[in-house]
Amino acid sequence: MKIWLFLISVLISVNFLFSQNNELNSSNSTPPDTTITPTDTSGGFSYFYTEEEESKYLNFKPILGLGIGTITYYGDVKDVYHSSPIVGLKTYNFSVAKGLRSFLDVEFRILKGSLTGNERSLNRNLNFKTDFLSGGVSLSYNFEHILKKKDLLLDYKKQRKLIPYLSLGIETFSFNSKADLLDSEGNKYFYWKDGSIRNILEGSASEEQSVILTRDYKYETDLREMNNDGLGKYDLQAFAIPIDASIELQIHERVKLRLGTTYHYNLSDLVDDVSNSGVGIRNGKSSGDSYLYTYFAFKLDIFSSEKEIEEPILQFETTDKNIDDIVLSDEDNDGIDDLKDKCIETPKGITVDSLGCPFDDDKDGFANFKDDELQTPKDSITNLKGVELSEEEITALSDSSDAIFYHQICAYYPSMCGIEMHRLTIEEVPAKFIFLDEDADGYISIDEASKAIDTFFDMKSDLTIDDIYELTEFFFGQ
Repeated sequence: MKIWLFLISVLISVNFLFSQNNELNSSNSTPPDTTITPTDTSGGFSYFYTEEEESKYLNFKPILGLGIGTITYYGDVKDVYHSSPIVGLKTYNFSVAKGLRSFLDVEFRILKGSLTGNERSLNRNLNFKTDFLSGGVSLSYNFEHILKKKDLLLDYKKQRKLIPYLSLGIETFSFNSKADLLDSEGNKYFYWKDGSIRNILEGSASEEQSVILTRDYKYETDLREMNNDGLGKYDLQAFAIPIDASIELQIHERVKLRLGTTYHYNLSDLVDDVSNSGVGIRNGKSSGDSYLYTYFAFKLDIFSSEKEIEEPILQFETTDKNIDDIVLSDEDNDGIDDLKDKCIETPKGITVDSLGCPFDDDKDGFANFKDDELQTPKDSITNLKGVELSEEEITALSDSSDAIFYHQICAYYPSMCGIEMHRLTIEEVPAKFIFLDEDADGYISIDEASKAIDTFFDMKSDLTIDDIYELTEFFFGQ
């Protein structure tokens, strides 16, 4: 209930601010007879609106915002992705902003998304996920005092295409965290030192009858109801302080694109159900469970009336460097412009194809200029100089006579035996990951798993964060 009372009070406050400005601007129902005055600057003409026009019509109309971004969680229960601000769960925001001064805006924002954490280590294995809703109000400063051109009285937001913003505010935050403690059959997860998840506690008398489990990533257990640290029915609502840094680009007369990141300093330390009230492995830091929201949003000006005066034309200063020198540059001097060149560091004097890459006539992966055998048969196995290997050489390379057996690893490499090792049962590759098994051997190798994770971080994959978690669990459990 607290969050709705707060949001209603914020809306009333914002509405009051809007109405105050509207009263200021409504003394005349039609625009005054303003003029555009030319001013001589350095031999040319610059144009500006009068100060009355600037303050009355250009800065103080409500602006709607719609955006999407990713959430990175910084609490006690982290995961392997917490260091990347652009990889996380999708989160949406809606905002209404209005100018208070030409350099200061007030913005009301609603944020809806999910937070998650998955910690896997020798000491503890914790996870949680919660949907959340936050709403609050911020003040945004646009650096007009520093960046405005004093000799050009044109409105600051019309002088520049890119406007930086720095914001500070307060908001309410509601959550209801749950954990994934059971699989789809209702079996409790027990994490073993070898990296597997089993259905019984490690070291128990029936250890030999243990069954390997796979997490289903369905967060079914209410963490507050578990009362792990004796805190009872703690509050699922909290206040947070959002600190935002962003930059805004005008892409249309009524549309702007804002790119930014907001650090939400949460005053609650119980979002992941781990706090400094816990004991042993459940003991956490005393600061709040904060999160970072990296986003882009479209700002829509749908309330301003059509401009009754023509937009001024600004003259941009020319630079000494011709734009053709940038567009048509050829760093390696191979005759292919850098914008089209797929091999931008070709050695001097090497003949290249239309993409700027050295020729490789036999397609063995070694360019002609460093290939000791220019006519290697198709699909041959070569050495590092592009020369085909004989059957004897291939056999020698595949000789495993010097290999050691699995049970001998500890004798040869003691450092690899810091944790107890168990033989794992081979599992069938889940249907969703079959496409990752490129050699179709029914096993996800470390190279195949690494490639899938790299593709995900390069944003070229359809897999989700939960899929990556599940892939990692399967890899170590197969």
